[in-house]
Order: sequence, then structure tokens, then C-alpha cells
Amino acid sequence: MRRWSDCWPTKLRNMRAVAPIWILLCATAHAAPPTPSSTSSTHVQVGYSEATDLFNLLDNLSDWLPGFTVPVYRSYMEAHGGLDQADLAALAAYADFRRRTSGLAKDNDLEVVDRVFAPDVTREADPFSRHFLGSENFEVSANAAIAEQSADDQRLLRAYFARFVPRASRLIAVAPRFEQQMRVLSEELSNPAVSRLASQMRDFFAVPEPPVFEARFVWWPEMDTTQAKVRGRTMLLYSQHDAPSGTASMDWAPILLHELSHYLSAGQPSARKRMLAANFLRLCPSAATLRNPLNTLEEPLAIYWGQYRFEHAVRGRALPMASQWYIQADADRAAKAIAASYPASGAVPLLDDSALLAAAASACKQIGMETKAD
Repeated sequence: MRRWSDCWPTKLRNMRAVAPIWILLCATAHAAPPTPSSTSSTHVQVGYSEATDLFNLLDNLSDWLPGFTVPVYRSYMEAHGGLDQADLAALAAYADFRRRTSGLAKDNDLEVVDRVFAPDVTREADPFSRHFLGSENFEVSANAAIAEQSADDQRLLRAYFARFVPRASRLIAVAPRFEQQMRVLSEELSNPAVSRLASQMRDFFAVPEPPVFEARFVWWPEMDTTQAKVRGRTMLLYSQHDAPSGTASMDWAPILLHELSHYLSAGQPSARKRMLAANFLRLCPSAATLRNPLNTLEEPLAIYWGQYRFEHAVRGRALPMASQWYIQADADRAAKAIAASYPASGAVPLLDDSALLAAAASACKQIGMETKAD
């Protein structure tokens, strides 16, 4: 299955985390923490973890599962110092290890009805990477992750980390890290309107309140784009470091809500997702021809909530229909079709409403639905 990986054009420009900041998205900006029975809040811990940052670079370096991993880190390292034959052999061995041991590489034959909504695995980080997500010490995390492997794979991984960790460490330490972006994101998430929007999203997908999330900034080498990904309860925000002027590199709050939409969507019961997907595919049979059917419904819904309704509910503004809301054209069109039928100034839609599915499916009828969409 071609996995979704949200990619965004960069708007601004670039940080090192001070102590992690706890953001409580609750009914008021200064409300006390809720009791365990409360269903009115979402917790997000915004911070930086060197272990997570290092692992993200090292895990992507081999691009072992295209669509889940990205090639930009390898390209950057090739252009800045190069990779010799021994490096390439180590990357190939690591890629083979990850494909052999990660369940993520074993779900390529899912039926199309299981590829319209975010898959269940979105909500869980794979066992190997789980050791590094949110951890503060890379060496401790690496030792724990390696200890769970076979003797041969232990040797492979120790050699891989010994070869690449020094270079990766230099890359992620090029500047003070993400202080400004963390501060701006923290301020935006403390807005009570964000909490209300998150609550509406949970009701829309009819799922329980999610657990504590960790939003972790990781270094991203490209200047003109960035990404955000869900790794279980960790949201990775791929960013350039803060610029010397202290300018934040990206408008992160709506992107975080966009990723929350994916996490909530993945938590729907499988039977419900399959039923809704089957209903949608009857309205949009061309979705089955796409490399990534998620761009026909899952992604448009995340854009509708994370970008369109966020802009109205939190900032009191409307996203112009003529502007580009999202980098992928099919998803952008479908999100705008949903927004035209369910404007943010009106009532919140229901996912079970056949008219909502029809609105998203109306984009399928437009010439230009690309069979090679990502």
C-alpha cells in the first residue's frame, strides 16, 4: 500500500528545544488539567528529542520503504560529503533489515476498501522505531532496540549506527534548533478554539479521546518543502531550524490538526471504515485506479478539518477557494468540494452523511484525476 505522507510548501523559514512544553487544549486557555474521565481535552507535548531526530535521519537514509520513508536525506548526504561503496552496502543491509522485520512492509496487498481511510497501523509506531520516539538518549534507545534483534542483526545494526551516527549528529546540530517554532506552536495550541475544533473532529470520526501526543521537531534538509507524519502517538514535524532572525519556518498549528485528523480517522472501527469506503467507491470508482486512494477521501477530510475549518474556527478567516490548500491536486479539489457543500460557517457535517461522500466524490468527475497521484 502506498502510504500517505503529508508534504507542505514552506511558508516562512527556521530551532533547539528548551524543556518540553505541555499544551492542554481545553475549554479555557488556563483551565486546570481534567480528571481522567473528562472527554473535553487533548494533550500535546511539544518538544525536541535528539534521539528522535537522529533516528529519523538514520531510518530515512536508506529509503527502505518509499512513501513511508523519503529519499531527501540520502540525497543531501550524497551532495555533502558523499557516500562510498561501503556506505551504500551498509544502507542496503539496513533497508533489508527494516523490510524483513517491520510489519509496515507486509501490507502492500490490501484491498482498495482498506486504502480509502487511514489504516489501523497509523495509530501504532512499529516496534523498532518505538524505542526512539520521544526518548532523550539515542544510545540507550539504540541499545534497547538492538537487544531485541537476532545476533546477526545486532551486528548489522551496531555497524550501521557506528558508521552513520557521527555524520548524522553533525547534520542535526548545525544551528540552535526549534525554540521559536515551539513557542509559536504552543501559543496557538493554547487557544480554546483549537480545543473545540479537536472535540468536533473526535465527534465527526466517532472515536474516543486520544491519549497524550508528542509533537517532535526533526531536521529536514529541504528549504522549499516540509512534511509532517504520524508515528503512533508521535507527530513528526519536519523542519528547517529557526532562521537567524528567529522566524518560524512553518505555520504548524493547522498541520498538527491535519495530522490529528489522520490519527482519529485511523481509530474508527475497521468495519465502519470498510462500509464507508465501499459506499464512497460506488460514487467514485476511479479512486480504485489511483496509486494512493487516500487522496480521494482520507486526505481531503484532513484538509477540510486541519486547514479549512481551522482557519475559520481559530483565526476567523476563510481560505480562498482559488488558493492551493494542499500540494496534491486530487486531494485539494476534493477538500474544496466538501467545503463548498459544508461551509465552515455552518453546522459540522456527519461522516455517515451520504451527501458528504457525494461531495467528495464529485471531484472524481473532474478531468485530471491522476492515476499516478501520490
